[in-house]
Amino acid sequence: MIHAILLPFLAFPAAQAPTQLYQEIPGVKEFSGRLTVRPSQEEAVDHIHPEWIREFVADTNEYILNIPASHDENSLSAELMATGLFEYAEPDWWVYTIGTTPNDPKFSQQWHHSKMNSTIAWDYGTGDGSFIACTVDTGVNTGHEDLSASMVPGYNSASNQSQANGGDVSDVHGHGTNTIGCVGAIGDNSKGVVGMAWDIKLMPVRCTNFSSGVAYMSDITDGARWASDNGARVIGASWSGVDSSTVGTTGTHVRGEGSILVWAAGNDGRQINGYDHTDVVVTAATKNNDTRTSWSNYGNIVDCAVPGDGIWTTSRSGGYSSVSGTSFSCPIAVGVLAMMMQTAPNLSADAIEQMMYDNCKDLGSSGDDIYYGAGRPEFDLCMEAAFLNGGGSGGADSITLTGPTGLIKGFTASFDFTRAAPNSLVHLLYSTSNTGVTLFGHNFEIGNPWGVVTSSQADSSGQGTLSSLVPPSAPSGTYYLECAVNDNGTISDSNLMTVTVF
Repeated sequence: MIHAILLPFLAFPAAQAPTQLYQEIPGVKEFSGRLTVRPSQEEAVDHIHPEWIREFVADTNEYILNIPASHDENSLSAELMATGLFEYAEPDWWVYTIGTTPNDPKFSQQWHHSKMNSTIAWDYGTGDGSFIACTVDTGVNTGHEDLSASMVPGYNSASNQSQANGGDVSDVHGHGTNTIGCVGAIGDNSKGVVGMAWDIKLMPVRCTNFSSGVAYMSDITDGARWASDNGARVIGASWSGVDSSTVGTTGTHVRGEGSILVWAAGNDGRQINGYDHTDVVVTAATKNNDTRTSWSNYGNIVDCAVPGDGIWTTSRSGGYSSVSGTSFSCPIAVGVLAMMMQTAPNLSADAIEQMMYDNCKDLGSSGDDIYYGAGRPEFDLCMEAAFLNGGGSGGADSITLTGPTGLIKGFTASFDFTRAAPNSLVHLLYSTSNTGVTLFGHNFEIGNPWGVVTSSQADSSGQGTLSSLVPPSAPSGTYYLECAVNDNGTISDSNLMTVTVF
């Protein structure tokens, strides 16, 4: 967009402090540095400085204006409205999504979704229909109405048999159907509950043949390794025994395959010392007031704290039930990580894990602590970070380019980009042909009628600004713009913009 700070030669008299007609509501509508104005008479245009104009919308006879440094939303609006020539001059608000709300009947009873801002997170996606997550547990009711359509063949590690070769993955206890529903109960299907990830594939791994729900640790770790070997990218283990060296070893093996192992902290209410598994995400449990449950284990081993008290999920009977335990904090975290990984497929498992910690709400003592770790994941912020940091790299039309559609010779124009690869060098490209620019973006060939306007470094979030003077000698007419990144031969480019030079 055209930034007033890049136009120091513009000097407008400071306006008198007007009545503050427009007020921001943080998180609802906020000032963006732009106005939307609609003339009511033809001579109104004489009161709009050309360098303010970002866009003219012919369909509605509106102008989108960039506010100069000498004004703000209220002062520029007041100045224009005082002429009596405008129907309105109002902020081009930054507004926020209200959120994607599923129609599942028990959704309103799933308090963890409102606590973690799931409806906002789901605006970034609900799954891609192919990403696989897994729980290593007591089996699953594979015919459950809220699960069956998402199931992929699994494994019985207690019998060392894949489901495809006759391994039994039916639920011998009930715990397994509870946990996997927290990950991915199908959403918006007018049935029961909704998991963190509506539309991913769920892999059942049964690690015990005992109805009591007891399992050998070696069968749990074998199940986790099998799941990773067979395509599961996030694997949950809701069992005691996190204070075992083999848990860390298994986590490192799984991480080496590009997957993430998540383990429950346990429900003994005790402090665990001497363990802090680098490659395992360990989850404590919280209540609906963001405090740790009394029975949740704690210690340096805890990486984050996730809702785990009174969680509504799927049950072995084919119905639904409310359950409590770090066993259910674990698969909720699995769902968050799964959604982040499928949103940012080019990011490493390490990067995804750290990104989740970076987007946790700090609970308890400031910073990482023994009760809450990094805090409670804010699902919406986790998904936003995944979208901005990883969702934009590695494919055509992945970067988002925005800016003015009308350019004035002799003035500096600036274009904002998002979703580029973090810290990448982003090039602004132009063409006189709406096909040439795409070819240029993909092949990085420099030659008439293509050209590089300018380049700029993206920040760690993949965002930045590309600014350039529109040459006074530039021919008037239509040009086509996009931005692109060449990442070791992999080209990512943006949407195509059409601009007019006056």
